[in-house]
Amino acid sequence: MLMVAIQQIRNKLIHVTVKKNIFLTHLLVLAFLVFGTIGILNHEMWRDELQAWMIAKDSSSMIELFNNLKYEGHPGLWHSCLYLITRFTDNPVAMQFFHLLIATTVIYVFVKFSPFTNLQKILFTFGYFPFYEYSIISRAYSLGCLLVFVFCTLYPRRNQSYLIFSLIIFLLANTSVYGCIIAISLAMTLILDAWMSQNFLSLFYIKRWNIVISLIIGTLGIIVAVIQLIMPADAGFIGDKIITTPSDDSAVVVLKPIIKRLALTFIIIWRIYITIPNFFGYKFWNSNILIETPSFFSNIEVLCGIFAFIFSLILLLFSTSLFARKPVVLFLYLSGTGGILLFSYIKYLGYLRHHGNLFILFLACLWISSFYRQSNFLSGALTKVVSFFYQRRNQYLTTILLIHVVAGIFAYTRDLNDPFSASKEVAAFIETQGFKESLIIGRKDFAVSPISALLNQEIYYPESDEFGSFIVWKKRPNLKSKDLLGKVNQALIKNNQNQALLILSSRLKTKSSDLSISELFTSSQSIVFDETYHLYFVRRKPVNKSL
Repeated sequence: MLMVAIQQIRNKLIHVTVKKNIFLTHLLVLAFLVFGTIGILNHEMWRDELQAWMIAKDSSSMIELFNNLKYEGHPGLWHSCLYLITRFTDNPVAMQFFHLLIATTVIYVFVKFSPFTNLQKILFTFGYFPFYEYSIISRAYSLGCLLVFVFCTLYPRRNQSYLIFSLIIFLLANTSVYGCIIAISLAMTLILDAWMSQNFLSLFYIKRWNIVISLIIGTLGIIVAVIQLIMPADAGFIGDKIITTPSDDSAVVVLKPIIKRLALTFIIIWRIYITIPNFFGYKFWNSNILIETPSFFSNIEVLCGIFAFIFSLILLLFSTSLFARKPVVLFLYLSGTGGILLFSYIKYLGYLRHHGNLFILFLACLWISSFYRQSNFLSGALTKVVSFFYQRRNQYLTTILLIHVVAGIFAYTRDLNDPFSASKEVAAFIETQGFKESLIIGRKDFAVSPISALLNQEIYYPESDEFGSFIVWKKRPNLKSKDLLGKVNQALIKNNQNQALLILSSRLKTKSSDLSISELFTSSQSIVFDETYHLYFVRRKPVNKSL
């Protein structure tokens, strides 16, 4: 009788716990969806968001879509989704709601299936990346985050069939270059996990065709992604510079840019785990309160850089120690983190939205590590050190998530109050003032391009000397300010127009003897600093035919 009573009490407790978890899941998902809807309706999309939308909208077929993507340096999964949406509407708000749906699904999967505490689930929901960067700003990274979390959810069933995991790896590799790096690490982790299992040979024998087909699918997805990531020879942007060739061949001069690049790459750990923006500056986005834009020129910047480097080392050691007694997860964490940092060093240093994949990987490793028992291959002294950190893993993660909540709420409220981009304001001005039917000329092309998307019409770009919507990142001449008005005059003649609306991302400081120029409008200061605009009405002066 006593055992029956105990079992009944246990069942009731389990039932109550399940009901509480269901309630928490529904509550957080609903709250996230409500705040997300408010956020996207008050968010002014910037060029990177609208570039993807315009490429999808202006492509007449999937073949043309992937042809238009060859200068983007991005795999095409996100653009393919947008392509389907643009067959039904040309309003980019549809992209925002689609992205919010993905972001909300991320929260649902994380809250319902992850092994973290309820407090950690709440904090994650309103943290910087899920609440702002990967929900309010519509990019492909939220799609990658969803695929990673689905992978984690299904991980305990990996030995049943690898096909679903290969499909996830295929899709994840085609979200972004960072998704591709994580996909490669996840694929290798599955292989390592199978190889380290005690029944590896029997597993391979029983599921050999499942394994072979899964390997083919996953490998194919990675190859397809890598092919799309390779930029053409005439691409205008192929990454940022690593080392500048010095005039002095001394060892100090040669090593200085290498050391600086290594330091800036390693500091990414600090910037991504401790996402405290510069609360005191207008340009909070992509900033960090300790090291906003590290250049290492002044003594203060050097000191901040040293502190950030030390803190990055501490964070990396602490995080690594959490997986030190779980070799498979340790491999995943080090290979994924190392791969992203190596890409940042060699190819492109990137920004916070790119580096956020490091934090998603860290959470995935914590999630997957819950499925493994700790091994005893470490020595006694090292085991004690690792155990010390492991016992404090919840406090460590909770502290990081608290910091992310502060950053997330701050970024969200700033985006509500201040225009993220002034493109929406300018597009509204053009429509209300009747300039939509005018010849519109825009420079710099990439900064002005979001206005083209919001007006749903092409703009004349002097840099490429042609009309366009999205930017084709080919090599093109750097148009100097002194040559701008000459290009404008040529555009008027070429298009048989006497007047035009000129949109600039910086104030006009030159004059022309052939053109009459009057300033019409200056937009509000935007969070994206170069998407603050100056509008001018330009008219060709009549030709004086008198002798």
